[in-house]
Amino acid sequence: MEKKSPLKLIQEFHLSHDETNSKLEKLVKAEMEKSSGLVSKQLHHSNIGGWHSDRELHARLGDGSPMSNALLQLFASFSDPINEYINSCHEKMNVSPSKSYLWDYTGAWFNVSVKGGYNAPHVHPGNQISAAYYVRTEEPTAEYPYSGRIDFIHNNMQYPFYPKPGTLILFPSDMLHWVHPYYGSGIRICLSFNAAHIQPE
Repeated sequence: MEKKSPLKLIQEFHLSHDETNSKLEKLVKAEMEKSSGLVSKQLHHSNIGGWHSDRELHARLGDGSPMSNALLQLFASFSDPINEYINSCHEKMNVSPSKSYLWDYTGAWFNVSVKGGYNAPHVHPGNQISAAYYVRTEEPTAEYPYSGRIDFIHNNMQYPFYPKPGTLILFPSDMLHWVHPYYGSGIRICLSFNAAHIQPE
């Protein structure tokens, strides 16, 4: 598990989930079709020009559905990165140093971007940790060098990330961030989630 970070408060982990990502891509596309496509009957939030699932995917874990089974594999793999992240940022999280923590997932949802879609600047109020896990994305091109880039602002400094499939980015929920317009040939799928009520185990 490789990790790269220019700032301790924003940490990037690279997880190997090619098979699970492929399953999730098919399942997400099916959910999009059920909700009448990309632009109607959707929850916009910060997502502009794309598709947004409901925000309660974490509540469906363990219901036995194909989506739940795939998500269970992902969330199980998030535990070690989250524990490492909290320990390294325990002062920000207002908890004692520990190798293992407890937390509650307070929301989880899919963001899908199509050509030209983006996420407006926003924060995730009422939470401690937020995350973005990338199921599908594409490399920027020479014509669109910022395509799909996610930017964070901390102390008036901008921190850009170019995520790839399998990338997990963890950051404080009150940190301003946004996503540049995406211009890939296919859709960009990101699983976002929030966590709160952190305490040492």
